[in-house]
Amino acid sequence: MSFIWGFTIYSYSDLPEIVPTHFAVNGTVNGEDHKKTIWFLPAIATFIFLLLTGIPRNPDSPMLNVPKSFRNKEKLKVFSYSILCVMLILLADTVVESILIAQGKLNEMSNAVFFLLPLLLFTIGIHIYRMIREGRRETLNLNN
Repeated sequence: MSFIWGFTIYSYSDLPEIVPTHFAVNGTVNGEDHKKTIWFLPAIATFIFLLLTGIPRNPDSPMLNVPKSFRNKEKLKVFSYSILCVMLILLADTVVESILIAQGKLNEMSNAVFFLLPLLLFTIGIHIYRMIREGRRETLNLNN
């Protein structure tokens, strides 16, 4: 998290007035805006960080829709921190590459997003699968 903010703050003064804000699938820039928009990614990263680090603090929250066997701090920490780790790496890569493209040091986005995005979806999928499996196990135990 601090890297994302630090790199953005450090690089902000060297940015041109117009920075890339949207990229095509092949990594080329297809949308630009004022350099102030570069602050959206660190803000989004901060929001996601606060959201996912707050999940394990109250495992009995009614806002948390997980099986009862997941309602302990250790399982919730593994759940939220594994997703958070991949998410922050993805956002950090996007921030760094956006700034480097704006500064002319890179021509297009790298293929890192094609590795990180499936990794994020795989991580979320594993947790959903485990929750469904444990939820069914709890239901079967209640019926017996």
